[in-house]
Amino acid sequence: MEIIRTKVCLLSDHHVCINPRLWKEAFLYEKLGYNVTILTMWQSADLLQRDKELLKGHAIDYKTYLNLIPGEANSVSRFFYRARRRLASELQKRVKMSSPWAISHAPELLVKKAVEEKANHYSAHLEAAFWAGRELIKNGKRVSFDFEDWYSRDYLTADRAVNLLAATEAFALQHGVFCTAASRSMASALQDAYKITKPVTVVYNSFPDEELMDVDVTSSKSKSATIRMVWTSRTVGPQRGLETLVAALQFVQTPVELHIIGKCAAGYEEVLRTNWKYSNHQLVFHGFVLHDELLPAIATYDLGLAIEQYEPDSRNTTVTNKILQYLHAGLAVLATDTKGQQEIASHFPDAVYLVKPNEPEQWAQQIERFAKQGFTINKQQQQTIYQQYFSWAVQEQQLKQLITNAI
Repeated sequence: MEIIRTKVCLLSDHHVCINPRLWKEAFLYEKLGYNVTILTMWQSADLLQRDKELLKGHAIDYKTYLNLIPGEANSVSRFFYRARRRLASELQKRVKMSSPWAISHAPELLVKKAVEEKANHYSAHLEAAFWAGRELIKNGKRVSFDFEDWYSRDYLTADRAVNLLAATEAFALQHGVFCTAASRSMASALQDAYKITKPVTVVYNSFPDEELMDVDVTSSKSKSATIRMVWTSRTVGPQRGLETLVAALQFVQTPVELHIIGKCAAGYEEVLRTNWKYSNHQLVFHGFVLHDELLPAIATYDLGLAIEQYEPDSRNTTVTNKILQYLHAGLAVLATDTKGQQEIASHFPDAVYLVKPNEPEQWAQQIERFAKQGFTINKQQQQTIYQQYFSWAVQEQQLKQLITNAI
C-alpha cells in the first residue's frame, strides 16, 4: 500500500537560484519527508538552467505557472502579460490605482496553479506569492509567509503598489499559519506597524556549513601591508554605499584593494572607475560568482562590506545575506549601523566595525582601526558565536519547530 505523504507547495515569482530563502526552506521540507513542489515564474533560460543545477539530486517538483522565456513562451501570450504589467505600473504611478498586476505579471495564474496542486500546506515567498497566499487562505488553504523583506517599505518607487502590499502583509500576519522574518528588528517593526501580537519567528539569512567545505575560517590572518576588502551582490549599482566608500578612501593611508563581486548595472563600472583617483589603492571587478562558490571566494579577503542604508525601512531592519556570509567565512566586517546590523554586531564586538551611512571620514577611521587591530581578532571565537546563533543548522531548527507544530 502506497503511503501518501503530506504535500507542501512553495510559491514565488523569482527563479529558485536567486531566491535562497525559498530553496533552503524547500530542502528542509524535503529532508523532513514531505512531498515538495516549487511553483514559480520563469523569465530567463540561463537562470532556469541554474535552477535545474541547484535542484539536481533533490526529489522536488519544479513547475512554472507562467513561462516568459523568449523563444519558449508563446509570443502573443508573452506580449500580453508584459504589456499588462507595464499598464498596471503606469496606472499605479499616475493615478495610484493598485492592482495585483502592478506587483507581478500574473499572480492570478499563481493562485490557479497553486489550487491545482492540491497541497496540504503552501509557503509564500516574495510579493506576488503574498498576494496569492491571501487569496488561497480566503479559499480555505493553509499558508505560511516569509518576510524576506518588508515589501511595502522597500524599493519605494512611484509605480510600486505600496498600499496593496501593506494590505497583504497585514493579512499574512493575522491569518498565516506562521510567519518568518529575516531579523528580530524586522519582526518587531512588522508587529508594531500592524498592531499584531501574533509571533513572527526570526530565520536569519545564513547558509549551510557544507558550502565552505574544507576552507579554514578559524585561523587568524597575518598582518598585511594591504587590506583586501570585498563587496558582493547579485547586481552592482548606485546608492548602495559604494560611492561613500570610494570617497572615504581619500582619507585612508593604508593601501586598500577593493574587490567588487557581481554584475554591474549598465555604465556603473565606468562611473566607479572614473571616480577612482587613487594611486595607492586598487579597484578590482569580478563577474557574478555562482552561489555554491561564493563563500569560499569570500574567505580569501580580509574585510567584508555590509554598507546598507537607513532608508527604506526594509533596508534598515533587515539582516542581509552578505553580513552573515562575511562572518561565516571568517572576515571582519565594516557595517553601517542599521537596526538589523546592530543586532548582529552586538554578538561580534571585535569583528564588526560599525559606521553611519554617508560619513566617509568615519568610514576611513574604522578602516584604519581595522588595519591596526584586525589581525588580532579571535577567529575561533567568531565561529563559535556564529554557530551558536546564526548557523543554518540553528535556523533549520527554528523552521522545523514551526513546521512540526503547524502541519
